[in-house]
Amino acid sequence: MKTVNQCVVATFGVVAFAMAASAADMVKGKDPEGVKRYEGSTLIAHQTPKYDEYFAPQGKERSFGKSNPFGESALKLEGHVERWTYLVPDAERTTLEVFVNYRDEFKRLGLETVYAPGQDEDGWTGPTYGDYASKMQLGQILEYNENEERLMIAKTKDAEPTYYVLFVTSYADGIIPTRLDGVLKKKMPLVQLDVISPTVMEEKMVFVKAEEMKSTLDKSGHIALYGLNFDTDKDELKEESKPSLAEVAKLLKTNPSLKLYVVGHTDNEGSAEYNVDLSKRRAAHIVKALGSEYGIAASRLASHGSGLYCPVATNGTEEGRAKNRRVELVEQ
Repeated sequence: MKTVNQCVVATFGVVAFAMAASAADMVKGKDPEGVKRYEGSTLIAHQTPKYDEYFAPQGKERSFGKSNPFGESALKLEGHVERWTYLVPDAERTTLEVFVNYRDEFKRLGLETVYAPGQDEDGWTGPTYGDYASKMQLGQILEYNENEERLMIAKTKDAEPTYYVLFVTSYADGIIPTRLDGVLKKKMPLVQLDVISPTVMEEKMVFVKAEEMKSTLDKSGHIALYGLNFDTDKDELKEESKPSLAEVAKLLKTNPSLKLYVVGHTDNEGSAEYNVDLSKRRAAHIVKALGSEYGIAASRLASHGSGLYCPVATNGTEEGRAKNRRVELVEQ
């Protein structure tokens, strides 16, 4: 019997702005191009660019736990989304002081303000960063200080603008991740800066017919599929994935003796543990859907999650990360 491909993995138990990254940065990542960071701040999380949808608030409406927590009034964007989280390790600095410095920096860059509510004119925003914080191992440090939240959305004046979403708060309560123990203290300001850049997404051939799947399985024992898609950090198939799921069902129905491992793979955004769990849940969802929607016997399928451990390309570029985000069918 053929087995799932193995990957060998090693595991290992005033205030002015400054252009250069702080020596105390806890993660790797260049600051947003042209945007000076607050002096003395430390980069504690960085999500490299990925093509995705993005929702930003433009009113008080909030509905936590949804991909769009801001309702009908939300600003709905698509593009390359890159995210930075900074800690200002000085509890004497106020959120207003940090916010005003960024606001002045946006003016220096010639950005146009899209939304800049007063403190009492906006809804509670911190919990909307929950999924991102979990993925980036930030605990709950962005979530529980509604009274100190400050928000601003700005954009370039290009025909296809780049958007900047600035969220400033300070730590008051909530789970602190181990890596920030002894570093983060109450009242220290936190800066969340998200940049959504316009881009033309590369068109890819993601639909593979059942006959092509069988041919590739016969030759190599496995096939990578890019037509089974999920929203970022979610484990339910998107509507656009139905044609590809139907072809997998057709493959199994026309080859009644065929048994498959369904293996989820991710890029390297977030922790290894997070990505393994996410890929397992996604693979399990596909197996469940094949059973409930197409009557495929559970005995013919087994789900598995490899997370970020079996890349087929570099995670240093968006193109590479897109190749690594896939589902593989492996012949049992």
